[in-house]
Amino acid sequence: MFLPELQEIQAGDHLISYRQTGVGDALLFVHGMGCGSINWESQFDWFSSRYLTIGWDAPGYGQSSNFHTDLPSVADYIMALASFLDALEIKKVHLVGHSYGGIMVAGFYRSYPERVLSMTLAQPVIGGGIQRPKDREREIRERFDLIRKLGMEKYAAVHVPKSCAPDVAPDILEKGISLTAKIPQSGYLRQFRSLKHANIFEWTRKPDIPALIVSGEFDTTADKQVIKAIAKQISGIREEVIPNIGHMIYLEHPNRFNELLERFLQHCNEKC
Repeated sequence: MFLPELQEIQAGDHLISYRQTGVGDALLFVHGMGCGSINWESQFDWFSSRYLTIGWDAPGYGQSSNFHTDLPSVADYIMALASFLDALEIKKVHLVGHSYGGIMVAGFYRSYPERVLSMTLAQPVIGGGIQRPKDREREIRERFDLIRKLGMEKYAAVHVPKSCAPDVAPDILEKGISLTAKIPQSGYLRQFRSLKHANIFEWTRKPDIPALIVSGEFDTTADKQVIKAIAKQISGIREEVIPNIGHMIYLEHPNRFNELLERFLQHCNEKC
């Protein structure tokens, strides 16, 4: 498969690294806690003949500069995303957000509805903002202690198998571990702390655009109850389940996700 060359652009306060290929309407993939723009290799290969296909590295990921704060808010990520699109001179975009990226996409649509052609929430999470503060802070301490003890490589070997379907292919598991091991530790920990303070329900709204929410059959991170709760708050959103995948929608049977997204985007284009 084809992975576009990593590029960099100054976007507001941040130097953002990203990958871009193809022609047509802009289609931006927004990663969550996963590795970054490199996640979307299969999607670049699949969509670039019909869309300007882009994957960014959020602040602290890839070669992107980090936030100056240790606790970036959802709004901080949204503003960084808006500045990134401005720097690329993209006025309207199809948005696909995975995991925490789903919170960012929901928030971007709430903040800039006129800029969004369609919205896909791929295995979105709610965030820890609905937890009791003492539980939230305990989970943050535990994750920080674990990663500082293990380092990203050993952490990836422990974490990734829990994120995949039970019968994930060995080569896919190995690739997932390799990608996760490459995440800059400081960027990951900032985003984890941010996630534990985030609450997607503060950012949802009834969509006036085509909207899709996708879950995985064996996803224990964004499980069925989480997806149903989010979908309930986004009246009219289309719901789909992909069989036999865990939380790594971009790696586990990626063609199933690509085909589903392709049909959704085609329907969107017909309506738009």
